[in-house]
Amino acid sequence: MDNVNWNLKDIFENKEEFENAKKELKECIKEIKKFQGKLNNIEDLKKFYDVREKSYKIYEKLACFVALNFHQDMSNNEAMKLQKDIDNIGTKFNVASSFATPEIAENSDEKLQEFINSKELEKAKRHLEKIAKAKKHILSKEVENALTQYNEVFGAVENAYDIFTTTEMELPDVKDSNNKNYKLTHGLYSKYLAGSDRTLRENSFKALHNSYGNVVRTITELYLARVKDVIVSAKLRNYKNAIDMATDNDDSKEHVYYCLVEQVNKNLKLNHKYLKLKKKILNDELKGDNIHLYDVYRNPLGVEEENVEYEEAKKIVLNALSIMGEKYVSKLKEAMENRWIDVYEKPNKRSGAYSMGVYGVHPYILLNYVNSSRDVSTLAHELGHSMHSYFADNTQNVFNASYTIMVAEVASTVNEILLANYQINHEENKMKKAYLINEQLDMVRATLFRQTMFAEFEKIVHEKVEGGESLTSDDLNEIYYNLVKKYFGDDVVIDDEIKYEWARIPHFYTNFYVYKYSTGITSAIVIASKILNKEEGFVDKYINMLSKGGAMDSLDLLKSVGVDLEKSETYDIAFKYFKDNLETLEKLVEGV
Repeated sequence: MDNVNWNLKDIFENKEEFENAKKELKECIKEIKKFQGKLNNIEDLKKFYDVREKSYKIYEKLACFVALNFHQDMSNNEAMKLQKDIDNIGTKFNVASSFATPEIAENSDEKLQEFINSKELEKAKRHLEKIAKAKKHILSKEVENALTQYNEVFGAVENAYDIFTTTEMELPDVKDSNNKNYKLTHGLYSKYLAGSDRTLRENSFKALHNSYGNVVRTITELYLARVKDVIVSAKLRNYKNAIDMATDNDDSKEHVYYCLVEQVNKNLKLNHKYLKLKKKILNDELKGDNIHLYDVYRNPLGVEEENVEYEEAKKIVLNALSIMGEKYVSKLKEAMENRWIDVYEKPNKRSGAYSMGVYGVHPYILLNYVNSSRDVSTLAHELGHSMHSYFADNTQNVFNASYTIMVAEVASTVNEILLANYQINHEENKMKKAYLINEQLDMVRATLFRQTMFAEFEKIVHEKVEGGESLTSDDLNEIYYNLVKKYFGDDVVIDDEIKYEWARIPHFYTNFYVYKYSTGITSAIVIASKILNKEEGFVDKYINMLSKGGAMDSLDLLKSVGVDLEKSETYDIAFKYFKDNLETLEKLVEGV
């Protein structure tokens, strides 16, 4: 079973190595402080960036190592203490170097351009360009230092939410139609909602959301604290609003955010049409009842959820992604066979799934694999993230390797689309093919429509708080409930418990994260179409884009592979993709 658990010795072989790295980072922190007041010439800047590069590499290994340890068992007090210890060192590191950006920004525009053009500072060119661009948003050294020291305090809100909802909030058992008890976990919830037992679906839906409803006032205070934190920061840094700051930090633009929400709202009828079709096909299971929110994740085509063992999932993913070529596939195999992945759900393990890049080592993937066919898609998705991190980390220096969240969901979603296309094209059974198309439609619905609904919720909440409104849990519940009604349409019963769903979305604590799932799938549909059409040289062009990491602005990176998120026509491609699949599904299930 070791092959399905992380090998964290790839980061640190033993405790001695870990402790030595801590000591080395502390020495780097002392060294960094010596440059204060000297960042006005090329020679000292070069020395400063050399130390900072070394520090980044060490700190990333330390921070990732303790986070990965903690996420395997979030009830482990020793692991929690270790993470807090590294967080504390990280804060000291950030505080020690907080003078750098404002001090560099104090140089004249001409001097900054001299630094940017200097060959000696080539590795820091991108960072220096960002400072020059963001000069008006950089505060004095004293204020930057103070804000940095508060980072750990601000970050405690998200940590508190994670720990509270993962280890302290108990979920009840739920019953199926035969009155049999089932354990309810965050991981199993999705599996139950996709299953054929409607009673289990309903009970799971109500139990999970009511569990959040019972503590919604506490979660409201945590969430609004995070919202206010971002709003205050945006004001201090002279941004127009929180969205302006968030999109600027992503190398994106406000226009992209608003354009997405506008275009999705214009095309909500497609989502309504899909749900209407699902209601029609579910007719036998519903037995004359209306379709409810706990029914929409049910694939209604008579194909029971398959039990897909992890070994089989690996084969499916490798076959589906073979179109990407040997360079890409060889790294997928390395990830699968060399313990980059922690596979199965365990008590107190962090819920969900993610990929965490570790510069100088390799990415790590967290899964909570429960043998669901949807887990196969999750595996492909997270491997997309890992390949992005791998190619970027092995091509760029530590300053340029990290890509923004704006492009972070592209590679993962391209993999999902390629997997779906492979499965659909290799299925000969008409109903199974329809089943797979329905799965693909559900993926696009959940990503393009649902994540935009989340984005619109964030937009409304931040605008209200920025406007001086005092919000309560009832206000947040009402905002969310009304959005669900708009996005799901008249053919779905909007169950009252859904008003609490916002409280269980951890991504809201990384403000304005979720809209990038939607722009990500839009970008991925364009890219995957080019790959599937075998456009000459495109796979190499795409891998080159991944390899750029954060060395270019995000929107320019996407434009390099033919995706322009500033144009509404780009979103039309995604809606056409959804519409074409919907029409194919309608034909396949005609008469069912």
